[in-house]
Amino acid sequence: MKTCPHCESGFPDSHTTCPTHGLLLNEIRELKPGMLIRNTYRIVRLIGKGGMGSVYLAQHTLMDEQQALKFLSSELSQDQAFASRFLREVRTLRQVRHKNVVDAGNLEPAEDGTLFFSMELVDGPDLLGLMHNTTGPFPVARALEITRGIAEGLGAAHAKGMVHRDIKPENILMAREGDSWVPKIADFGIVATKENSRAFTKTGGTLLTMAYAAPEQWLGTPAAQLDGRTDIYALGGVLFELLTGQTVFNAESYEGWAEQQKNALPKPPSTVRPDLANWQGLDALVLRMLAKSRADRPRDITELLQLLDAIHYTPQPRRVTEQETIPAPVRRVDPSSVITQPSPLQKSQPGAPHKAKSSRNLPNMIVWGIIAVLLITVTVAAMVKKWSAPEQPAETAAKTSAQTTPPAQVQPEPVADRKPANQPPVEVQIPKPAPAADTKPYVPQPAAPAPYMPLPLEDSKLPFPTAETTAIRMQASKLFSQDRYAEAEPLFEQACDGNDGRACLGLGWMYEHELGVKLDMPRAVALYLKSCAAGVADGCSSAAYLFYAGWGVVEDDARAVRLATRACNGGSGSGCASLGLFYKDGKGVAQDAAQAKVYYSKACTLGNEAGCERLKQLP
Repeated sequence: MKTCPHCESGFPDSHTTCPTHGLLLNEIRELKPGMLIRNTYRIVRLIGKGGMGSVYLAQHTLMDEQQALKFLSSELSQDQAFASRFLREVRTLRQVRHKNVVDAGNLEPAEDGTLFFSMELVDGPDLLGLMHNTTGPFPVARALEITRGIAEGLGAAHAKGMVHRDIKPENILMAREGDSWVPKIADFGIVATKENSRAFTKTGGTLLTMAYAAPEQWLGTPAAQLDGRTDIYALGGVLFELLTGQTVFNAESYEGWAEQQKNALPKPPSTVRPDLANWQGLDALVLRMLAKSRADRPRDITELLQLLDAIHYTPQPRRVTEQETIPAPVRRVDPSSVITQPSPLQKSQPGAPHKAKSSRNLPNMIVWGIIAVLLITVTVAAMVKKWSAPEQPAETAAKTSAQTTPPAQVQPEPVADRKPANQPPVEVQIPKPAPAADTKPYVPQPAAPAPYMPLPLEDSKLPFPTAETTAIRMQASKLFSQDRYAEAEPLFEQACDGNDGRACLGLGWMYEHELGVKLDMPRAVALYLKSCAAGVADGCSSAAYLFYAGWGVVEDDARAVRLATRACNGGSGSGCASLGLFYKDGKGVAQDAAQAKVYYSKACTLGNEAGCERLKQLP
C-alpha cells in the first residue's frame, strides 16, 4: 500500500506516482512498539500518519521522558526536494520558540537512513479532532481564545520573516494547560522564508490546502512575495469554522475551490449562526480576514490582536411579552446556572416572578387608558348589581363565601426541570419541560458523598475519548432527542465509560431529571464530576451547584467554588456567574464586590444573560 504525500490517497504497491498530482508515492512502513531508534528512542506507538511520513510516541531512554518522533518516509528521504523541505521544517521550528509553536529537537537519520526529528509531545488532539468531538460550534469566547493563541504563534514566526502558508485545523495541536486548551502550531514544512523564496512544487503540483489557501496562493504568487497576511486569511477560515461548524466555501473539485477562493465573497458568520450578531465587531473582523485583496486584511498580527480585543458581547434588546408579566409556576432552580438562584439563606424560598418593565410611549398610554375605562365600567356595574340585590341571611352568605373562596395557595416543591444556561449537555435540544401539574416534585435524597468515584475528581484529567466513543455518544444524543431515553441510556453509559465528557453530562442530566431512569442525585453528581474531569466546563458548573445546594451530596461551598472556577476557566458563562454570586455573598470565599463584578463581567462576555443582569445591579 502506498499513499500520495499531497492528497494522501492510497494506491497499490505497483504504482510509483500519484496519477492526479504526479508526486512520488510513499510506502507505508510502521515501526513496531519496543523498537529502539539510534539507541536512544524506544517506540511506544504510532500517533498518526501524514502526507510526508508518520509520527510516533517514543520514550527517550536517557532522559526518561516521552517525546514525539516525526519520520520522513524512506522513499522521500532519498528525494532531495522532499528532504530539503523536511530539513526546512526542523530549522524553522528551532528558530521559533513560543508557547503556541511546537518545540523541535535535532534532525537525525535512523539506522536505515530515514530522516526523523524529535519534537514536543502535545497531550491532546489536533484542532480538527477537537472540533469533531465538540457539540456544535464553539462558544464564541473559546473560539476567540484559540484564534488569539494561533495568531500569537504566527506573530513569533512572522517576526523572523517566516510565513507558514498552511494554517489549517490539522496543523494546530491542542495542549492541555490547567482547564484550558492551548493551540500549538505544527508542520512548518512548506514555510516560505526570505532566504528560500522558491515555492515548493513537484511536477507542477503546488501543495495547497484548498479550504484555507489564500487567493494569492491560487494565483501562483511567488513565495518571496507572500507575507503574514496570507496566514491571516487562512486563520480567518479557521475562525469561521470554529464559530459556525462549517468551512467558508464548499466545492467538489480543484477548479471549484480555486474559483470560490479567488472570486466568491464569504458570508458573515452570523448568517449561519444568528446569535453571533450579539458580538460587536465579530462579523466585520472575520470578513476582513477573508478579504480577497491582501491590502484589505489586517496589515499584521499586531493589528489582528487589537481587533480581537475590541470584540465584545452586547445582548440585543428583547421585547417583553404579555405572558412574561404573569407569574409562572415555581420550578426547581437551574443547577447549571447558579447566578439565577437565590442566596443560600433563601434556598427554601420560591423565586420572585420576573417583573416586566412597561415602556412609556404614547401608544401604550392610549391602550392603558382604554383598559382603565373598561375596568371602571365593570366595577360600577358590579356595585350597582350588589346594591340592587336582596340581602342574604348571614348563614347563607357564609356558606356561599366558603364555596367561592379559593383555598390558600400552597407553594409547590421545586420540580426537576431545568435548562442549562449556555448549551444542552448533548448535541440535541432538551425537550420542553412538562406542565407543572404533570411533574413529580423533587424529593431530597440523603446527603452523602458521590459513591461512584473519588471526590477529588474535579482536580484530575481523563484521557481523550476515541472517535468510536464519540460516535456512540452522537447516536445516544439522537435517541435522546427523540425521547427514546431507555435506548439512549446504555449508549451514554458506554460512551461515558470511554471518557466522553459530554456523554457523562447527558447521563447525569437523565439521572437528575428522571428521564428514562430512576431519580438518583448522588449518581448525577458523580457523572457531572467525571464530565468535569474530562474537560467539559458545563459538567463542572452543574456539579458546582449541586455541592452549593447540597443535593445528593453534603453541602460544600468551598468545593463549589473550586468547581465553578474550573468551569469559568473552561469557558462556561454559568460557572463565571456562579463565582460572581459566591464573591458577592461571601459563600466559600471572602466577600468581595469588586471580584464579583469581574466574574459577572466575564459571564456576560461569555453570553450568560443572568451575569449581564447581575452586573447591572452592582453599584
